[in-house]
Amino acid sequence: MVAALREPIVSVLGHVDHGKTTLLDRIAGSVRAAKEAGGITQHIGAIEVPGEVVRRLCAGILRTDQFSVPGLLFVDTPGHRSFETMRRRGGALADLAILVIDVREGIMPQTRESIQILRHEKTPFVVALTKIDLLTGWRKPSGPVGLLDQIQRSGVEFQKALDTRLYAVAEEIVSGGFSAERFDRVSDFTRNVGIVPVSARSGIGVPELIALLVGLSQRFLRDELGRVEGRGEATILERSDQKGVGPVGSVILYRGSLRVGDEVVVTGREAAFSARVRGIYRPVPAKAEKSGKHQRLQSLASVDAAAGVYVSVPGIEDALPGGLLRVVDGDAERAHVLEELTQESHPVADLAPTGIAIYADTLGGLEALAFECREHEIPIHEAGVGPVGRPTILRMADVKDPTHRAVLAFNVPILADAVPEGDDGPVRVVKGEVMYRLIEEFTVWRTERLRELQAERRLAVTQPAKLEVLAGYIFRASKPAIVGVKVLGGTLRPGVRLMQASGEEVGLLRSLQRENESVAAAEEREELAASIDGAVVGRNLKEGDILLVSLSEGAARALKGQPLTPREREILEEVLRIHRASHPFWGQ
Repeated sequence: MVAALREPIVSVLGHVDHGKTTLLDRIAGSVRAAKEAGGITQHIGAIEVPGEVVRRLCAGILRTDQFSVPGLLFVDTPGHRSFETMRRRGGALADLAILVIDVREGIMPQTRESIQILRHEKTPFVVALTKIDLLTGWRKPSGPVGLLDQIQRSGVEFQKALDTRLYAVAEEIVSGGFSAERFDRVSDFTRNVGIVPVSARSGIGVPELIALLVGLSQRFLRDELGRVEGRGEATILERSDQKGVGPVGSVILYRGSLRVGDEVVVTGREAAFSARVRGIYRPVPAKAEKSGKHQRLQSLASVDAAAGVYVSVPGIEDALPGGLLRVVDGDAERAHVLEELTQESHPVADLAPTGIAIYADTLGGLEALAFECREHEIPIHEAGVGPVGRPTILRMADVKDPTHRAVLAFNVPILADAVPEGDDGPVRVVKGEVMYRLIEEFTVWRTERLRELQAERRLAVTQPAKLEVLAGYIFRASKPAIVGVKVLGGTLRPGVRLMQASGEEVGLLRSLQRENESVAAAEEREELAASIDGAVVGRNLKEGDILLVSLSEGAARALKGQPLTPREREILEEVLRIHRASHPFWGQ
């Protein structure tokens, strides 16, 4: 006997403003319009398309004997979240995914990130090529019409424009490790990703998209979906307070059943905890929410996978978004699951003695960010779920390596007491809702910080420079001698000792002046007045002398590893030759 199938869970990914929200709104609207065919069941952070509605939407595309899943559950969490922020035991929460791509813009950076995640998770997906109604030649449909008929009706100009854009997208998907083709031209979906052109505004292509998802789920996911019976397992999306109920967790039940009174183990912020389910709730139908009042809740005795619901559990306010909720039975199982989920509440192992801090809104988001950091060879010193506060900033300010004094905050707020330190203090805080941009921004900052540190180290070591005493510009003979000089190479700064090409010491360069104003440094070819303590014109200094900055042996060794200009390196070699004339191994 074949086990009853649950609804496949479908996630929607794509670049910002490529039409994800419009597509989900169209799917929800199509379901609401089919009230007599079953209507829409309200879920938390999800849109359920019941089997009866799928049959109605896909009439003429799917035959009855081709349809066995009870529907589709589209997970629609608030705001932007990466695919990997929604986790379940053993992998990603979603069974299938829709990758939304704007037909005019093609594949963008966030799209590439999504493709990488899908490949990493081995999640079957389809491409929704949206906004085809904005292509040249599109003809507005006059009534219900199938996608392929609409493409034909729109004429040759539209067909050429669509094919050009579609195959440009297909080529880029190939570079991401997949083969792709327009869905009606695919003969083997195990080898090719189907691309479905869609106009979410008109609804064209939406039935074909849903039919393709149903086909993929029935062909490739039967073992994954045949798990309705048994103890429930759910992913926690977020926590909130509901009027008349109190603290609740928004969860997606992806396996088994959940009943009021069940004992559950929940992933907590510090450790997992166990409690009994006090209530299960879902909102009343959407039409009742138009009044603007707080949403009303329907109380349930039990719920089967797949579904999105509110659950009331003692201590749920301490649950970790992205963590798990699992039904247990008996002391032994409770102890085992408590230990397992406590370990999962700290997903980033092998923290480095020095490294950056990473924070995310969910456990899955933290895992995904840690993975990206490892891919870019960024060490992690601290990791957590939730807002970034002042204690984190203070701890990161004490990290030994200055290029690691940074916090990456994915989709989480920076608390008010931490902002001044993060913006103006020694710790760099990079925050945002797009993971690859966090990595990019940090990498740019780290490169610039390294450059600054190198410059600081150069300033700490006496730099090579060469100068000429100009004829006719002796302003004072001694105590100190003030003479006109021209910089022949390197950067000349006050505070260095000067010597003749013979190695004879001349004196200390006290200051540099240009037009009676002191300057901190002078570059090659600049002419200005130099004040030199210890120099006596006519004794150890005269017009036309070529002087060099005197380097200690330690400074000479250090400079050999510094990024010097060719002229600076040439001057350094000259200093080495002068000293090695009497000490062959000087500076080695």
